[in-house]
Amino acid sequence: MIRKFESLEELKRGIYLWVVPCIIIALISNTLLQNFDGSNKFDFYTNNTLSIWFIISWVLTYKKRFIKFAEYSNLLLISFYHITTFYDAVRNYMAVSGGSLGDFIIWMPLITIFFFLTLGTKRGLYFSIGIFLTTFVTGIMYINSLSSESIDSIGQFYFANLVYIIVLYYAQHIFRTYADLEMFKKYAYFDTLTSIASRLLIDQWLEKKLKAFKEKQESFSIIFFDIDHFKNVNDNFGHKVGDAVLVELSDLIQSHLTNRELFGRWGGEEFIIITHEKGEDTLELAKHLRAIVEAHEFKDAGQLTASFGVTCSQFGDNIDSLLNRADKGLYYSKDCGRNCVSYSD
Repeated sequence: MIRKFESLEELKRGIYLWVVPCIIIALISNTLLQNFDGSNKFDFYTNNTLSIWFIISWVLTYKKRFIKFAEYSNLLLISFYHITTFYDAVRNYMAVSGGSLGDFIIWMPLITIFFFLTLGTKRGLYFSIGIFLTTFVTGIMYINSLSSESIDSIGQFYFANLVYIIVLYYAQHIFRTYADLEMFKKYAYFDTLTSIASRLLIDQWLEKKLKAFKEKQESFSIIFFDIDHFKNVNDNFGHKVGDAVLVELSDLIQSHLTNRELFGRWGGEEFIIITHEKGEDTLELAKHLRAIVEAHEFKDAGQLTASFGVTCSQFGDNIDSLLNRADKGLYYSKDCGRNCVSYSD
């Protein structure tokens, strides 16, 4: 099951907890397979130092202790490792015996991601460019000592590094734009007070239901209801209590609906239910909900009642005609003394 993270810090922590063990295993395996005898003392001591510190930082992250310290110390260690390993590869390997950078380039995308993840978009960009320029100067220093194969390898490294930096920089803007659009959709489609569907989403539901009714004869019903004398609640207890009543009512109704019913706030104290039930079954559902509201003790306003209007889809219906019939049923209930259910055809 995919977990939803509440903040960027929680997301980063989750990434560290999964990725760091993989890096530790890679470092240890590299030491065991290539530097078991310690012949390359630089790699041997560097890998072991990084492994030990990554284990410590993983524990700190897991325990949620000194996370920032672990994060920035890892940033410095990884940066130092990246620069010194590149320098060692160019000076002691490529300039002497030729060849390419080998598996060094494999970890470059992850290193660049780590820079942006730790420092954010703007600072991550500057820091990544700074590291890139440092390695670029190192390569230029030894360019005359490199073979054509080595020059090709180091050139590919530089171009790939630039591409990763550019892609990650713009990817974060894309993700932020996507997140903003998702947030806009949430506020547009869902009522900010009750968190149930807003009028915009309800209209879309009704359009789909009417289309399915026209093309496949899949009939449906709607239940329109509101709180009786809701103005008195606001006048007597204040609008804050009135808002709390609307939230409590929406939670109450939603807890007695199935996944097949669609529920939203039409506006003010008016709510709407779109259901696959028809005829008497819809009336029974509305009567059941009416009784639940009547029996409920609202936290700050005591006992309240609600009036209901019910109608079923008919051929030739549009959203307005459908809602008008439900609205007539609702007002007929009010004319009959409120706290009742009326069907309108």
